[in-house]
Amino acid sequence: MKHPGHMDQIVIATDGSPGAAVAVEEGVWLAKMLGAKALFVSVSRAPLPLLGEPYYQRAVSIDLTRARDALAKAILVAEERAVPFETDVLEGAPAEAILAFARNRDADLVVLGSRGRGAVVGAVLGSVSSEVVHRADRPVLVARPRALVRPRARLRVGV
Repeated sequence: MKHPGHMDQIVIATDGSPGAAVAVEEGVWLAKMLGAKALFVSVSRAPLPLLGEPYYQRAVSIDLTRARDALAKAILVAEERAVPFETDVLEGAPAEAILAFARNRDADLVVLGSRGRGAVVGAVLGSVSSEVVHRADRPVLVARPRALVRPRARLRVGV
């Protein structure tokens, strides 16, 4: 049985976006500090079969290449910091695939990025990070680019 606060495996989801790059940086840093293994995942979404051949195969190939490129960037970060890692390309709906992977690997934490679209756009288009946070059965860290993080309000004291 693990003792409280100990982490062995951290799932770090990446799609190559700027928000995912922040998640990779934060996740690898945590893994290094905690002595955990980074489990990098990228999700390939199956295109609609309505596309037909050869468009369907081309769309699959493009998406798999994108996923592999995202993982290659994550690997560089882990190697640079001497953090042990594994990689996997998952298929399906991103939030569902990430959560299932974390459950199957008994990960201690899931780290993913935020695209910073805001509440309204996220509600209309859907947000992978929001869905993962709401459906997760383990801790989730949503890493946001520093430019999107609101500075803390400063207290002003009147004299």
